[in-house]
Amino acid sequence: MTLAPAPGGVRDAVRRRLDVREIRTILWIVAIASLAITLAKAIKIGVAFHQVDFAVYLLGARHVFAGSLYTTFLAFPRKSFTYPPVAALVFIPFTALSRVPAQILWAVVSTALLVGLLFCSLRAARPGWRRSNVILWSFVLSYPAMILNPVAQTFALGQINLLVALLVLADLTGAYTLRGHSLPRGLMTGIAAALKLTPLVFVPFLFATRQAKAARVALITFLACDITMLVATPTESWSYWTKYVLDTQRVGGVVYIANQSLRSMIVRFGHAHVSEPLIALAVLLVGIAGLAVAVWAYRSSSTLLGVLLCATTGLIVSPITWGHHLVWVVPVMVWLALAPDRPAFGRVWAGLAALWFWYGPIWRVPYGSGRELHDTVAQLLVGDSYSIAMMFFVLGTAVMLMLRRSRYRAEGNRETREPTAERMPTQRSHPMRGSGSKASGSTVPC
Repeated sequence: MTLAPAPGGVRDAVRRRLDVREIRTILWIVAIASLAITLAKAIKIGVAFHQVDFAVYLLGARHVFAGSLYTTFLAFPRKSFTYPPVAALVFIPFTALSRVPAQILWAVVSTALLVGLLFCSLRAARPGWRRSNVILWSFVLSYPAMILNPVAQTFALGQINLLVALLVLADLTGAYTLRGHSLPRGLMTGIAAALKLTPLVFVPFLFATRQAKAARVALITFLACDITMLVATPTESWSYWTKYVLDTQRVGGVVYIANQSLRSMIVRFGHAHVSEPLIALAVLLVGIAGLAVAVWAYRSSSTLLGVLLCATTGLIVSPITWGHHLVWVVPVMVWLALAPDRPAFGRVWAGLAALWFWYGPIWRVPYGSGRELHDTVAQLLVGDSYSIAMMFFVLGTAVMLMLRRSRYRAEGNRETREPTAERMPTQRSHPMRGSGSKASGSTVPC
């Protein structure tokens, strides 16, 4: 005999299904609105502002084959092209337009890059989500991500940070195909390094994590791009690699508060009275330690965390790390909020990071014209808070990994010491990837 379902139960099930559909509809409305506001604000910036860094890119694109790539300057401010010659090629199509239309087009491209960065971050943190849910939340989070200070600066200046971060993150945390053929891992990282040198930090990371093939592909791609430019523009390429690549003064002052590298922080705290060998030693040790933590996280926690720690280490040890280079805060906050291997109170940490990087504290202290060298200790702590936050992220992750390893070792010893005949064997989840209530608590999509 089959029992008919209770009418009340059917009604409750239908009501719940309708509620989910209504919530999803509302979320899509919010998503479209967020994306529209982001795009509108980006276009407004393109129309209303003279984007200095974008103007530098256009300057490079116009002179890359003219023999004056590194000797031509903007009229105001007096800036010159400071990137590898390959970076100039990206902006050649924009030279067909006048300044404002070119900036508007770049604003649209930058918005797409931001959404792409969110998409890759969400997919890496929550690989079990459906593609439609990843797209939905990429749209929802587009405007909140845009108003973070590093991202806002990237849009205001017309920078390529989103492109570089997206290339690396997509390359090392996902698998992509082009016309049915899988892209070799390491290819996009090599291209990113050819555009800006900082992604080269991923080459030793890939070797250390036994991804030798990806490391070779990245290195070969990087070299191929630069050798191609050496053949196409021999004078400019030779000048860059023999003269301008190490000229930090050409890029900007080490003292300036926007430079959040470890080197600059040491100089500011030491009021420019710290010896160069001591700074170099500190940078070297921190770099080695940061890469070691990144490799540890990759092996024992998750690919995403390892990549994020490697990127952060690269930002810390780079001679120049402008505040707008820290667009990596977007995937870091996604990891803190959603990844199964996130730390305890991960969403609280994500919220605090969002508030801090939205507020932009580095701009709340006296800066410019060398005033940073006369700031008080309290002002320097605030002014160097991006550097401190990066190092706290690396150190905090190391502590988290140690605590988790100790806990699981203790659990393993207890199971060995106290066997019970009645207990059925269970498969324990990966010690760093979370399990049970924590993983289920990360389920956000409706």
